[in-house]
Amino acid sequence: MQRPARMTAAGWALLLLCVLVPAMGNSAMGQEAAPPAPATGPASAAGAQAESPAVTTPPPTSPDAASPAATAAKAVPMSQRPETIEKFMQYYLDMYSLHLKSPDWMARAMGVISLARLDDPRATQLLMQTMLGDKEELVRIYAWEAVHGRQDRLSPEQRYLWIRTGFDLHRQKALRGDLRLAIVGLMEAGGPTIENRQVFKDLFKNANSINPSDIRTLHALGDTLTRWRSAELIDYLLGAMKDVDTAYRAEVVLRRFGNHAPPAVTLRMESSQTMWATTRKRWQDFFEAQQFKEIRQNECRPYTGLSSIMPHGWKITDTADPRWRQDLELRNFHLDQLDVGLVLDTTASMGRPLHWVKHDVVKMMRAFEMISREPRIGVTLYRDKGDEYVTRSIPLTGSAKSLAKSLAPHQPRGGGDVPEAAYEGLEEMIRKQKWSPSPTAKKVVLLISDAPPQQDSLPKIEQLLKEAVGDRFLFHAIKVRTSKYVERSLKLANYDPDLKTFDDIGRWGNGTSVWVEFWTQSSEGRWQGTAQAASNSMAERVIFSSILRSVLQEGYRDRVDPFINVLLEYVEEPWPEDRDPFDKAGPSRPGGPPSNPQMVR
Repeated sequence: MQRPARMTAAGWALLLLCVLVPAMGNSAMGQEAAPPAPATGPASAAGAQAESPAVTTPPPTSPDAASPAATAAKAVPMSQRPETIEKFMQYYLDMYSLHLKSPDWMARAMGVISLARLDDPRATQLLMQTMLGDKEELVRIYAWEAVHGRQDRLSPEQRYLWIRTGFDLHRQKALRGDLRLAIVGLMEAGGPTIENRQVFKDLFKNANSINPSDIRTLHALGDTLTRWRSAELIDYLLGAMKDVDTAYRAEVVLRRFGNHAPPAVTLRMESSQTMWATTRKRWQDFFEAQQFKEIRQNECRPYTGLSSIMPHGWKITDTADPRWRQDLELRNFHLDQLDVGLVLDTTASMGRPLHWVKHDVVKMMRAFEMISREPRIGVTLYRDKGDEYVTRSIPLTGSAKSLAKSLAPHQPRGGGDVPEAAYEGLEEMIRKQKWSPSPTAKKVVLLISDAPPQQDSLPKIEQLLKEAVGDRFLFHAIKVRTSKYVERSLKLANYDPDLKTFDDIGRWGNGTSVWVEFWTQSSEGRWQGTAQAASNSMAERVIFSSILRSVLQEGYRDRVDPFINVLLEYVEEPWPEDRDPFDKAGPSRPGGPPSNPQMVR
């Protein structure tokens, strides 16, 4: 296996000067060396369905089966005794070790997340081995982030290997989104060396202030700069304000110093050139007045941050805890055929959800391709009776590009009376799409709308969904917050303003109902801005987690969030920040905003 490129010796020396301090402190306090990884049985051969090898050792005895000796020691329940806890710990280590030997990358990733839940040096050793040796880059990233969740408990050697692996992954552009936060922290700990200043510039250059996945990285760069006070990097960002494609991004970073210059958008009635020239001059005046001195190497702070994505590990103190006992029954899993149908309301208020589906369907398919051997996505668009159309469908396909091309011409229109033709959309999706006939296929349908179905259609929807559930369908109802007009109309009509009918639809369909934020930011005209930081309530994470939870074995469902958060960052393809310049606004119309064809809200 080809070894990734490494940092220069000088670079490592400067970086490790600060970052090894906490680990050495732990070692000086008598931290025990990690024992060797537990012995495991041989991995099974990969077959037609790649599965984890089975654990041949029987699960530990239930705490209720007390021995005579245990009866004599009633003061300590068996489930809390050291020997019982060690037996459970060893069983889990053996089981998760076998997950790591599976030919299926998803099983290995779930093994990593499961090990991350265990606060034990042997679990750390297994994570380190996976981080350094797994054949799949994505599994190594899962392990690297899992070690990030316990980097305060690493030995100096483990910490060195974790840091080296992180910078190797960064150079290979394998870390995206919030996975880069540890790199920023480690870079900051090393101080503003030549090499670290270049890492700073690379991270800034490859970020995008319209992409929610990049916002926390930009904030972290700003926090680093406030501590480094590097004149070179400040000048670099001021220079970035000369280009509209990088100016918004530079302002996001510089505003971590505080509100020392009015936001550029306060000047958006001027031309974009004037707006950014003025904003740049204001920041330049601030920095010249401050006369910051760059941080000295001995002032750098060790990086002590822990992962916000992975568990940090828990001690087993009671084997009767349901959190641990459910793992005794985990079985192998695989996901072959996955068909996903999107039933999407395309009336006038649904512009953002339609834009999201168009923009992210390729990313969604990439994620599905990672977890399923034969994923397909189909779409049924619906409006209301009397509109241009009631339903239009795009067949289930494994080609995301073909699906995106078919969706491109569609625009949100119609639907003035608020309740929409959801029954017609669901019926067409269920009965006219060509679903997989395989008995093992997973068939998931998502209804996405900001308005309830027509009231007289609810009994028909209930019957339709219950019949489909009998044919192994699952349904999730996605509630969308869109315009105030829709909310007011529903309240005035006294008809389901909280979309409680969607709760019924989720229940009838053996699935869930959930509110989702569809947030998009324009890069056109003077109303363009920057994204909000990604959160677990954003559309892609809610929708993907709903689908994955519904098709995974129940015991794995508490591992879905870390699994999804790493996977979605990994499949994110960086896209350049392409901004449109604009001219000075024209004269105001009486009673309205300035007249300008580029104004986009």
